[in-house]
Amino acid sequence: MSILELLIENLPQSYVDCVVNNLEDRSVLYEEGYSFSSEIMILFDWHESREGYEFWQDVFDAVYNDEQLPLIPLDIVYKPSCVLVMKDGMYLMNVGDTGLNLRYEVLMKELPKSAKKAQEQVYSWLN
Repeated sequence: MSILELLIENLPQSYVDCVVNNLEDRSVLYEEGYSFSSEIMILFDWHESREGYEFWQDVFDAVYNDEQLPLIPLDIVYKPSCVLVMKDGMYLMNVGDTGLNLRYEVLMKELPKSAKKAQEQVYSWLN
């Protein structure tokens, strides 16, 4: 049985797609596979995957223990320097197109009570 067949036999298609998207060389999918558990552990580096090590460990455990699979994390791509204002703070996502995300603890409803300089700084960020 091929590695791809092992994946399809043990995972829903959306999870198989996640595995495939993490592979550097997709031709390995057509090689002989021995067991799902051994193949999923060596197909790609879980730490370097889009979903992260913890997600793949949870997938492995769920399949091994016949439990419910974890939800696939959303892959959100923000435009450079995207600003989000929420009730618990202000978030600057993908700062300068670097992938870095920053959170500022700014309570917007409390802003009018803040010092004038702090107000100006926050409003300049929002422009």
